[in-house]
Amino acid sequence: MFELMVIGVLGVVALAAFGIFWAVGSLICWILFLPFKLLGLIFRGFAFLFALPFLLLAGIIGVLLFGAGMLVFLIPALPLLLIALGVWWLIRGRSHPAAHVSV
Repeated sequence: MFELMVIGVLGVVALAAFGIFWAVGSLICWILFLPFKLLGLIFRGFAFLFALPFLLLAGIIGVLLFGAGMLVFLIPALPLLLIALGVWWLIRGRSHPAAHVSV
């Protein structure tokens, strides 16, 4: 029974020592590789800025190509839009009050 407790304590101490060594190694690697990670981030930013005009051009071309297809799907909604426009025109057209009271 005592041997199992000693083995358990030694296992926990070994696990804690391994965790400490792992943490120190991770910190050292983080310090060593941080400049390269920052440099990679800068290069990715420059690449994005370089690609941005091409992305905008592709977006404009996509709207021009697929805009007609979108209009095809909006045609069934045209009667509802016309009804809503007519109701809005009727409500908006009356700028004077409906009834005048004379004394």
